[in-house]
Amino acid sequence: MQISRKSDYALRAMIYVAAWENDKICSINEISEAEKVPREYLAKILKELALQGFLQSFKGINGGYRLAMPREKISFLTIIEAMQGKVAVNDCVRKAGSAEACSRMGGCAMHSFWNAEQERVTKSLSSVNLASLDYETYYPEARKKAKKQPVRVL
Repeated sequence: MQISRKSDYALRAMIYVAAWENDKICSINEISEAEKVPREYLAKILKELALQGFLQSFKGINGGYRLAMPREKISFLTIIEAMQGKVAVNDCVRKAGSAEACSRMGGCAMHSFWNAEQERVTKSLSSVNLASLDYETYYPEARKKAKKQPVRVL
């Protein structure tokens, strides 16, 4: 199993947008520059993420993207599967239950191993959500600007 470049870029973009805690609409140029993702490819990925309900998009000169749901509800697994389909560590796990299922499934010594690995990988990827990341260390500029300044009364 390999995470595609598209999934990697989608994860990076979603993490960047999530760092701002919905206080800011992030422009495509800003995300592209910060995450070193080619702008044209990023535009397609962001559009797809918006269509799938992960992001809200805003048009116009001050347009851009922000999360469409709480960070806690967006796992690495859901982002990866939105970009590249069902995660599978092996073809026999991916095709189980389909017409293309492995003909050796019932008598294969590796099948139980691949099922266990599939469960481990999906559990691991689903246990990491956008709220569980260390934004303070990796996106300190977002965290500082996101905090509300107290109102001074004179």
